Amino acid sequence: MMHKRSRTSLVLSACGVLAVGLAGGTWAATSAKAATSAATNPAHTPTWHTVLSLANTNAIDTVVATGQTSGWAFPLDSSVAYERTGNTAWKRVGMPEKGGSVNVAEATSPSDVWAAYHTATGTHLDRWNGTKWTTLKSFPGQVTALTVLGPNDVWAFGGLINSTSRLPQGVFHFNGHGWTEVTSAFQSGYAVSDRSVWAVTGTTIEHFNGSRWSAASVAGLFPAPTPAETTKPELTGIVALAANDVYATGNGPLGAHIANGVILHYNGHAWSRAARAGFISAVGQQFASDDRGGLWLSAENVEGPSLLFHYSAGKVTQVTLPSSSGSLTGSNSVSRIPGTAQALSGGAIFNASNAAADRAVVFELS
Repeated sequence: MMHKRSRTSLVLSACGVLAVGLAGGTWAATSAKAATSAATNPAHTPTWHTVLSLANTNAIDTVVATGQTSGWAFPLDSSVAYERTGNTAWKRVGMPEKGGSVNVAEATSPSDVWAAYHTATGTHLDRWNGTKWTTLKSFPGQVTALTVLGPNDVWAFGGLINSTSRLPQGVFHFNGHGWTEVTSAFQSGYAVSDRSVWAVTGTTIEHFNGSRWSAASVAGLFPAPTPAETTKPELTGIVALAANDVYATGNGPLGAHIANGVILHYNGHAWSRAARAGFISAVGQQFASDDRGGLWLSAENVEGPSLLFHYSAGKVTQVTLPSSSGSLTGSNSVSRIPGTAQALSGGAIFNASNAAADRAVVFELS
């Protein structure tokens, strides 16, 4: 991409030299006008603003962007979803199942969207082909992560078998004809390609090269527990921005009123702890690239709803989303708009007086 931009600049420079030779005065006047315009019209600073607001609806649990003005929003505990058909235009669409929620969704285009609909009896993996939703596979537990490389190339990662035990369910691959269980281990993961798949469970990160898995323990990168912290460290998710730029999220030892989130980074040779901050991430909770070398992540704080956080250059900051007076805005999910540095975040605006969801919302950073 950098090479392509440099090539374009060279072509424009050559044209500019030719214009000077033919009409130097005109070119100078045009350049002066452009400089004045740039000075009086500063660069646009992206901000978060509302693109969907629904009353009498549970919080948006999951969002997935499929284009500049296309994507999906899935409310919590709902049999319907909302398809984005314009900047602030959304269409209500029924899902094949009832009695559950879409907790993970990924897509390669507006006509290739995959959603993991979780119920008390398991997870149904549904696909939108641009016209309708179809259930393609059912899992006994909860799918915590999906990577859609193409209509016939999908990776699904298992997680919680039930609400009381954290048992690995496995890693599954769809090749357009059928599903293969690649391994019966791991809670969450991310696929760069069929020959580069990352997965996490406990405090172990593994990489699959198409034929075998190689493991790395990152237990030493978590904070040491204190007497008030009783739970064990745990990895919760992973995303690869490049072969030498991989991030994993997790929780250090947790205790009452203690948030011990960590972000780990792989530089192509070794893992290190990139940041430690006051958040608690859940297995399967969404996070995404900000297209600037950083991350957006939805995670919980100690008390209250999930919030949106931003990681950049070793620092984690809480993002302030639009809200009304006397209310609190929560974020359950985040998705980068393909090909841009823009993003969607889904959640709810809560009434601060009784902590009840007032409106389900989707925000866009643009």
